[in-house]
Amino acid sequence: MTKNAPPRSLDETALSAFLAEHTFGALATLRRDGRPHLSTVLYDWNPVTREVRISTTEERLKVKQLRNNPTASLYVSSADHWTFAVVEGKAELSEVTRTPEGERRLFITLKTDKLYGTALDIA
Repeated sequence: MTKNAPPRSLDETALSAFLAEHTFGALATLRRDGRPHLSTVLYDWNPVTREVRISTTEERLKVKQLRNNPTASLYVSSADHWTFAVVEGKAELSEVTRTPEGERRLFITLKTDKLYGTALDIA
């Protein structure tokens, strides 16, 4: 490809493979005033169910915001930032469990409504 090549849209298979290859992303939730709140998260992608699973603690702001509005997006970028994927959907929160250390943990499951992303092929 040339330096002036336009971004290339990734199909469902390529997007799923890209999400499976990575583990870090930015989860966007919505504040009450509509502004986004971004959190760096460690995630797991399930290509069969098309769901993202994130472990977190109950007191995190993202949990409070998802209880108010389950709309969320996960942005994942390649290390060189030339490729990215976005998962948009509704999040579900698991029941809270207590760890032996006393943490109150739960899982966020983001169910995919829309999946998109591009790659920029730079020579």
